[in-house]
Order: sequence, then C-alpha cells, then structure tokens
Amino acid sequence: MGKKIYTDNLAGELAAKRDISQKQAKLLLRAFVETIQKGIADDGLAKVKGLGTFKLIDIEARESVSVNTGERVVIESHQKLAFTPDAAIKELVNRPFSAFDTVILNEGVEL
Repeated sequence: MGKKIYTDNLAGELAAKRDISQKQAKLLLRAFVETIQKGIADDGLAKVKGLGTFKLIDIEARESVSVNTGERVVIESHQKLAFTPDAAIKELVNRPFSAFDTVILNEGVEL
C-alpha cells in the first residue's frame, strides 16, 4: 500500500509550491474540502476538474445473514459516497500497466 498523505503534509507541499505560509495552505485545503462537502450535501455530487467526481449513490435495502448468529437480517437502504477519477488521474494510475497484453485464461482448454 502507498504512503498516506496527511493534511499537514499536503499543506506543506502546497505552501512550498505556491510560496504561501503553512497556515494559509491549511486554510485553503480546509475551504476546498468544505466546498466539496457542501456540494455533496446540497446536490449529491461534486465535480473537481482534474481530480474527479464525488457522488452519492442510493443503496437499496437487502437481506443478509449475520456472521455471528447465522440469522437473517435486513440491511436498511442507505447512501454511499462514490468517487470516479478524472481521465487524467485514470491515465496516470493505469500507465504502468499499459504495456500488458490481455491473456485469455481458457485458451486451448477443452471442456
């Protein structure tokens, strides 16, 4: 797993790149996150060009089984937050795998 990026580290990078104070960078990051949260709360989504889209998705109620007791339980309907990365981010993440060829696993196997 990759390195975690904390707000202080991100603010430090931003401060160094834009020649602003660490405190200003933290305030900017806080405002950025609050703007995304407000967009999600108000409209159910927030699009950030160059980063991606945060979107609330409705999850229907469903039946499941409790792993502790084995009895049937109903998981209530709820919402979850989904993130779809911008094309530039997707490309950056997938670039190391671009040289891979698709292999069909059942090629030459008789059923």
